[in-house]
Amino acid sequence: MPDGRHVEPLSSSAGGGGGGVVACGGSGGTSPLATWANVRDVVEGNGLTYSCHGAECHTEGEHEPILFGLNSASLSDAALYSKLTTYKTTKCGHRAMVNPCAPDDSAFALALAGRCEGINQMPNGCSQEYGSCTPDDMLEGIRQWIASGAPPP
Repeated sequence: MPDGRHVEPLSSSAGGGGGGVVACGGSGGTSPLATWANVRDVVEGNGLTYSCHGAECHTEGEHEPILFGLNSASLSDAALYSKLTTYKTTKCGHRAMVNPCAPDDSAFALALAGRCEGINQMPNGCSQEYGSCTPDDMLEGIRQWIASGAPPP
């Protein structure tokens, strides 16, 4: 990889389409929130003021990635993981939503931290002043989950 990390595929999904577990050079960190459950909580808004689920920016039209239909049930773990690890944004530098081993090159982590050029900090409309953005410990958990190879659920 260009940043010097060694990424080695450990397995791949049936048909060779990717989505396998990767080993990253270095450590992902020690956050207890470096888990798939934390990722899902952030997407669904569990315990948070805002969420991706049901937000008009991710339900229809040009606001990709379409994660959920309005008033729809949540995506399955497998479907959400696939969406996050295969969708490449048209904004935020045309990055993958989740680039295993590379949180600083993952649009999901960057958008939640307010570090994507040309878009608001996600969830859209959140405010640090009012505490409605994703809490720092959850963001760090996502960064570490990605840094450890974004293991599937």
